[in-house]
Amino acid sequence: MRQLKVKFAGLEDSEKLIEWLNATKGNLFDAAILKYPTLQTLCSYDGEAIAYLPTQRALFLESLAVNPTASLMDRAQAFRDLVKNSQLVASSYGIKEIYMVCEDETVLKIAEGHGFERIPWPVARMKL
Repeated sequence: MRQLKVKFAGLEDSEKLIEWLNATKGNLFDAAILKYPTLQTLCSYDGEAIAYLPTQRALFLESLAVNPTASLMDRAQAFRDLVKNSQLVASSYGIKEIYMVCEDETVLKIAEGHGFERIPWPVARMKL
């Protein structure tokens, strides 16, 4: 396998990037990211572009911890307050998406009531 180079894509790459994003099946391209202030697009190349990878910053909510003796209403209110403050943190960094991984159906129902949507795609993680 030959070694390719990587750079940040420039404005001159915009037309090809959009064309390739729309032509690549299964990439789940969301055109809204093109207007995100944290968008940075990487380009793999060797004389010519081989592939592009748009990247964005997102806020990831990690491992909700609740008082086991708290009422469901208090838990829901606490979650609402924490999410509202997470939105403030995200907006202060220009972040346009907040993610949360959860399997507790009660928490998921509360999350959906506060603007979250379930996504049907698997999530992959890489720890550095």
